[in-house]
Amino acid sequence: MSKDLLFEIGTEPLPARFVAPALAQLLEKLQAALHENRLSYSGAQSLGTLRRLAVCVCGVEEKSTALDLAEKGPPARLLKDAAGRFTPQAEGFARKHGLRPEDLQTVSTPKGEFLLAKVRVPGEPALKVLARVLPEVVSSLEFPKSLEWEESRFRFGRPIRSLTALYGKSAVPFKLAGVRSGRKVAGLPAKGARPATLSQAGDYREKLRDLLVLVDPEDRRQVLRGRLEKAAEGAGGRLDLEGGLLEETVFMTEHPVPVVGRFKEEYLRLPAPLLKMVLKGQLKFFPLLGSKGLIASFVGVRDGVSEGQAAVREGFERVLAARLSDAAFFLGRDEKTTLEAKLPGLARVTYQNRLGSMAEKAGRVKALAGWMCAELRRRDLPLNEGAVADISALAYADLVCETVKEFPELQGAMGGFYARHDGLDERTALGIEEFYFPVAAKSPVPTTLEGAVASLAGKLDSLAGSFAIGVAPTGSADPFALRRQAAGALRILLEKQLPLDLAAAADAALGGLEARVKLPAEDRRRVAGELLDFVWGRAQSFFEEQGFRVDEIRSVREDGLRHFTNTYLRLKAIHDVRANPEFAPLAAVFKRAANILKQAAGRQSVLPEGGPRREDLKEPAELALLDALDYVGREMEEHLTARRFDGCLRSVVNFKPLLDEFFDKVMVMTDDKVLKAARLGLLDRLVKLIKRVADLSEIQGPERQEQPQPVGSKY
Repeated sequence: MSKDLLFEIGTEPLPARFVAPALAQLLEKLQAALHENRLSYSGAQSLGTLRRLAVCVCGVEEKSTALDLAEKGPPARLLKDAAGRFTPQAEGFARKHGLRPEDLQTVSTPKGEFLLAKVRVPGEPALKVLARVLPEVVSSLEFPKSLEWEESRFRFGRPIRSLTALYGKSAVPFKLAGVRSGRKVAGLPAKGARPATLSQAGDYREKLRDLLVLVDPEDRRQVLRGRLEKAAEGAGGRLDLEGGLLEETVFMTEHPVPVVGRFKEEYLRLPAPLLKMVLKGQLKFFPLLGSKGLIASFVGVRDGVSEGQAAVREGFERVLAARLSDAAFFLGRDEKTTLEAKLPGLARVTYQNRLGSMAEKAGRVKALAGWMCAELRRRDLPLNEGAVADISALAYADLVCETVKEFPELQGAMGGFYARHDGLDERTALGIEEFYFPVAAKSPVPTTLEGAVASLAGKLDSLAGSFAIGVAPTGSADPFALRRQAAGALRILLEKQLPLDLAAAADAALGGLEARVKLPAEDRRRVAGELLDFVWGRAQSFFEEQGFRVDEIRSVREDGLRHFTNTYLRLKAIHDVRANPEFAPLAAVFKRAANILKQAAGRQSVLPEGGPRREDLKEPAELALLDALDYVGREMEEHLTARRFDGCLRSVVNFKPLLDEFFDKVMVMTDDKVLKAARLGLLDRLVKLIKRVADLSEIQGPERQEQPQPVGSKY
């Protein structure tokens, strides 16, 4: 007969960001522990709040499943000695497994016969298993930060104050961190009720609901959203749900109750990002929107019943008024001087000890952005170079503003506001506002081409500086968020279709560091290679997320950062044309040709200058291939100019029969040196032609499992 299991860890309030990951861990680790201990069950669900982490497991069997083991021991010849007595080896092996020597069996293996102990591990009562497993599961939970609070120095996200463990109607007895498990669960602290006693595991949810605790996060989420929307409608607005405040509030409360408040209309003159930061970031209040933007109302959330709402509202409004007054004061001080007038202050802000001040960084970014403009000028892009220079020069100026010192998350946003206040054109103001874009994997890149170029220059300077001084990311450590900056740079290149050579740009960025970091030529090449390998790692992750296969990605890696937008198109072409049944055989032929060329190079064979000459070839198959290469070469040039890389590949696929005939009827490595050189030249031309799209030797057949492989720099 099966029974339900309830396990709750009662804690002092956990930070909201700890709760959801901890619940996922608790569920996963408990399920794994039950499986490992052969204790079957029918289903499991995690439940929890900031004060409790719980798992309900349905249909846990009363006893773990018995286990039959077969352990191989010493060679069978050691069972008995010459006198027929059991040897010490046999007796020790049997004793180890709780058997008599005469119970041992033998087993035949390729290496001979060995003694075999067949042991049946009986099932254990569920209570015994759980009493052993539950404290182990609690000990295995990990948190971003942990505390010690009692004599045993047990570590947890916050001090544990109760442990509730019931198997059916029976308590699961154990002690951990000075706390004994039991049947009691605590209700909402604001209610002040005494802990309730559970008679059985199945009573958990309803008992907590009686104590005003919505323990299921999904229930709490639905209740919270419904109540917030009703409150917003009553206040004449709609909720601003941008960002993660709703989810954060789910794990900041156990019984969420909205409270509508108001603030003075005069504070609506504050920049919207600043006003939202005070409301959302500092006080965890939900802003309300009207037809023209923010309105002078908000919704706060208290954790408890609706008694005393007026006093709570008054408290919310009072603390908000103080914060908004501070924000208005900081804003007023900042508006007294222009962004340009703030630039000298950047000399007093350190970017990194070895890389100098923010003023120096701003200078490097402006110079690098200028280099990019010169490169793009040759491509006839409609770029306002003056706006790029202004954005690059002023992008960091808001770091010395009072508002940004108080709210660092607003860097960029406040710079854009002050630029508009100073009367700068909208293109420049928007570029400054979006200088740090994208701020997350799926957030937008800068809107304008000018903003994108300046943002790209800032990211490349950060990457180059970090690699130049040897502080590249290692493992999970990435203090300068270089992975995000590299991914952002790639997205800017791709989404803005910037035809920039990223390898050359990285070298230019390293060159801009010479005043601070002296790198000999050899070291500079090494650092550039490491930097580009790192960026390509971000590109590979991006491509994999897009659904491309690992071997396809490897096939376009060589020079893949010299024109990243083309690299993406080449990759897509490989992916699409791969469905053609002739593609896999073509890849095999390419590998064959490439291997022949490698062998020839190893034997110091000479390729003809300028490619193969018709008069040096004689077989119909090779002459047909030469003509096909001439035709396909011209066709591919048209496709390449138009960036139709799928057309390039289809052109090559179409003359696959001529390649087959060539390899069937022509011996490349002939003794005739002139003929061999001509035939090698033919293969060399073929390989170079196809590699303009992709290195097909990287493409694996369907029978081979693809795994990412680290390779050296190809830049």
